[in-house]
Amino acid sequence: MLPNTNIAQALTAAARALGRDRSWVVGGSAGLALRGIRLSQPPNDVDLYADDDDFGLLYERLSRETRVSEPELSVTAMYRSMLGCCIIHEVEVELVGGFSVTAHGCVYKTEVHDLLYPHALEVKLADDVVVPVVPLAHELWFNALRGRMDRVQAIVEAIGDDAAERAVMKAIERRNGFAEQTVAVVRSWLEKREAGGWLEL
Repeated sequence: MLPNTNIAQALTAAARALGRDRSWVVGGSAGLALRGIRLSQPPNDVDLYADDDDFGLLYERLSRETRVSEPELSVTAMYRSMLGCCIIHEVEVELVGGFSVTAHGCVYKTEVHDLLYPHALEVKLADDVVVPVVPLAHELWFNALRGRMDRVQAIVEAIGDDAAERAVMKAIERRNGFAEQTVAVVRSWLEKREAGGWLEL
């Protein structure tokens, strides 16, 4: 769970503001911590993901009294997203819309409403608040493509033989333009976990 009380309070307040009539998920270090995954450093912010179509309304709800800046489109050689940042309970809460990452011959475009939200883990934070946490399959691909091997190892161990997570992995691979060699390497990590070895992407 979340070791930082402010993080938990910020996420709870954000969830109440966002509601559940539009699709969004918790990702990043806060999402991993909610799953009980040990991190080298505890989360110090909250990352929320949504589709472009839902970003505007969700950010309006999130930022009514906590807006830091106007949302903006961010495009780099590796990443593309709409970004909106708020401060809630002294914690930076970032809403990321239409996120995509391009690396290692792959273009991964997140699909929150159609894929990530339906397969999210529901975590109860308060009597009236349940938050959807992004599937580990997303975290595996996201961190693999950006070279965060410290997180990849922890995520692979957490996925293990989970058939549901492996099914989401296959769906992500099928719905995106991934290089066959990169897919083979990432899949091998799940098998090498059992053999005790690791490959470098």
